[in-house]
Amino acid sequence: MISSIPSSFANTIAPFAPVGRAPVSQESTDLKSSSFRPAEQLAESGRTLNRRFPDERPNDDVERDRVERGAQEAQSRNASSDEQLKAEREQIQELAARDREVRAHEQAHASVAGQYARGTSYTYQRGPDGVSYAIGGEVQIDTSPIPGDPEATLRKAQQIRRAANAPAEPSSQDARVAAQAAQMEQQARVELRQQQAIESEQQTAEARGDTQAAASVDESSQADAQQTEAQRAEAEKEAEARKERLAEEEQRLQADQQRFEAEQRQLDQRQARAELFNETARRNIDINRRLLEIGVFEAGPTVGSLLNKTV
Repeated sequence: MISSIPSSFANTIAPFAPVGRAPVSQESTDLKSSSFRPAEQLAESGRTLNRRFPDERPNDDVERDRVERGAQEAQSRNASSDEQLKAEREQIQELAARDREVRAHEQAHASVAGQYARGTSYTYQRGPDGVSYAIGGEVQIDTSPIPGDPEATLRKAQQIRRAANAPAEPSSQDARVAAQAAQMEQQARVELRQQQAIESEQQTAEARGDTQAAASVDESSQADAQQTEAQRAEAEKEAEARKERLAEEEQRLQADQQRFEAEQRQLDQRQARAELFNETARRNIDINRRLLEIGVFEAGPTVGSLLNKTV
């Protein structure tokens, strides 16, 4: 229910006055013309000043940028790691292929060289997987000629040349060894021809019955026989003289032995006589002592007793 207000209170009611402004109907002209800004402008100003909308917050932008950069860096690292792994796999494959190639190359040398191979050595490289792969190698081969046997030297040179050219792709060093073997083979052929020529001449001379050569051989044989006879006579003479010296030395030793034995016998006799004399003296002393003890003999004056007697 609404009650009426007495008229006496009508003039006591003050006009409405907003905080900080003049009462209604008492504002100035400027204040009357002013008006509140629309709500859209207030919202816009709030958006500008406070930035309360999620899509315009600075912290979210920074976080988004950081996440994007992290994702890009991780992707870049993964790509780099994949590239590194790929490069390592390729390197391992290359090293393994090189290892097989080197070992096959050196094995071809060694198998053909046979008894002239002096061992195989390799140069290694450690791969990314920690395994050592052969990247180079060599086989030591004896390339010296066989003295006094050109035919054997020829066979050896041919075998060395085949060993040098055994791999599918010989190296420059293999080519040098093959050239050296070819030179040794050529020299062996020359020596072999010379040896065959000498043997042929000897056979021809023997077939013709070369008297001069036979006489020369006979003279040489006679000279050798004479020299041998003289040497044998000299040796026999020396042996006879040695026997005589040995006999004389033996006689001298026997004489010395006899003299030594005679002297030893004399010493033994002297020793026996001395022992007999000593034994006799001991017995005499013992007998005299006993005779004195039983009173058969009177005791003689003691030493110095004669000096004490009055003359």
